[in-house]
Amino acid sequence: MFAHPIRFMRDHRLVASQASAYLDRELDEPARRRVERHARVCPPCHDLIESLRGTIAGLAGLRAETGVEIADVVIARLRDA
Repeated sequence: MFAHPIRFMRDHRLVASQASAYLDRELDEPARRRVERHARVCPPCHDLIESLRGTIAGLAGLRAETGVEIADVVIARLRDA
């Protein structure tokens, strides 16, 4: 199923650490392809990417509903703490 166990684990760690950058289109082409290739054969990594994608979409919807940047609210509360 997997070409090489060491490469699989290395790519597994890559996906875990770079899922957000992947979804934000911040990865270079080779890294993007590695993430996509790995996520096709690794259900936990596929699920991680899809879960993060859903979280991002949910947060974007929150911003649209409230008209408030969530980060600004968090920063203000941290300053007041």
